[in-house]
Amino acid sequence: MAIMLLIFLLQLINSFEGLSGAEHETLCTSNACFTLHMEKVGFEKAQQNCDDNGGYLMTLRDRHEEDVLRSLLSLLQRQHQGRLLKVWIGLKLHRQDCVLPDKALRGFKWVSGKEDSNYSNWKREPVSTCTEERCVRVDYTFSGQSQLKWIAGPCKIPAFFACKFYFKGMCKPLALLGPGQITYTPPFSKEPQRSEMKSFPIGTYAIILCSNQLSHYSVCKGVEDTYSWNDPGPFCRAGKRNCEIINGGCEHVCHQDADDVQCSCKEGYDLEDDGLTCSFKDLCSPDTCEHQCVMGESGYSCRCPDGFKLNEDQRSCSDTDECQSQACRDHLCVNTHGSYMCVCKDGYKIVDGECSDVDECKQPRCEHNCLNSIGSFSCYCNEGFVLSKDGHSCVDINECVSARCLAELTCVNTAGSFICTSPKGFHLETDGSTYAPHVTVTSATSPGDSADEETQENFTESLTRTAVELAKYTVHRRNVLRYVKAVHVTVLKAF
Repeated sequence: MAIMLLIFLLQLINSFEGLSGAEHETLCTSNACFTLHMEKVGFEKAQQNCDDNGGYLMTLRDRHEEDVLRSLLSLLQRQHQGRLLKVWIGLKLHRQDCVLPDKALRGFKWVSGKEDSNYSNWKREPVSTCTEERCVRVDYTFSGQSQLKWIAGPCKIPAFFACKFYFKGMCKPLALLGPGQITYTPPFSKEPQRSEMKSFPIGTYAIILCSNQLSHYSVCKGVEDTYSWNDPGPFCRAGKRNCEIINGGCEHVCHQDADDVQCSCKEGYDLEDDGLTCSFKDLCSPDTCEHQCVMGESGYSCRCPDGFKLNEDQRSCSDTDECQSQACRDHLCVNTHGSYMCVCKDGYKIVDGECSDVDECKQPRCEHNCLNSIGSFSCYCNEGFVLSKDGHSCVDINECVSARCLAELTCVNTAGSFICTSPKGFHLETDGSTYAPHVTVTSATSPGDSADEETQENFTESLTRTAVELAKYTVHRRNVLRYVKAVHVTVLKAF
């Protein structure tokens, strides 16, 4: 008895110590519990905290787990209305791994050790790296807008965290027959749970304090496939029970038996160990369903995991071929056991489980210019060039082939363009459109010079030849002829 009292006192002391610790909330399902810790720590410390208590950082492998985390976060709505909550999840890129843009998890891995999942919910693409650690958190507000988007970043920044604890079985809450209080401390926590839990995992320690100062304790245990409290109660009995007072404490039917009462249950229900509460008759056995057996008002029903469907026998499960529902749209879909995988066409990549267009123009694909299009791209060249047969490089156009210059001029091809040059022996006048010959006028000599006649004859012959050439090459022949005539008259006057 002294030993039991010592255990009780130690548990009670730990309970009060735990209440002063960091705030956290707990939510339990049929086979797992989740805790949300309102202590801002780095990823490694968050992971260590979960590991030390027998769990791991919560995973978001599908929408069901995402809904569980959303429900857990909603428990804080009253205390943290309007705040942005940043919460670590158990997804990490190790230093030796690379970011893989075509994978749903982008090369990140679940720290729980479970295999990769096809579900993802990235807010933005992780920064490409093969040498740095990256950890994933989710952002949550109570605004009702898009929530729980994944963000990859440094692992040392502080954030809240959520842990998951898997259990094979649960115990229901204990019952009180009179005034009193029950506190439950699950195995993954050092402090009693403040929230009202509907089920408690194996190893949960319950302390019952009655108004008459009597105290009790009970532990949730498992024996083979059954899970129950070692002392089911009910506790805090106050005097004689009467069916006329709160139905004698019975959930269903109360039978008055002299100075005591007896509880019974409706058809299809069994009386629990506490003698008060009723539960569905458990028709589930290990062989009832292939995967999961669930009790309901009308009996049991079998359920299948995600990616599987219930067969006509209502017991076994078979793989769902998601590809039949065009899960990948017009891309290639590969069905897998319990899931599927999209294989994108060229020009697309996997983004959040779907095929999205790749902007090829972000990479140097074209010699000159690149134009992105849905699922592809095209190259085009600067003016004066034409696209080559390889579709990427550009080739200069020889404009001189199409006689771009007037007949009197010479066409010279250049890279991307061309120029027209003047004929040999001519120069462009100041008006920008008239070409004239290069003429050198020799000063007059004395009339008695013996070479006068020969000089005049040669000059006249040269001038005549020049006039012929000028008539052949000038752009504006009329102006050139006037020029020749004027020169001829000037020379005659000189002699």
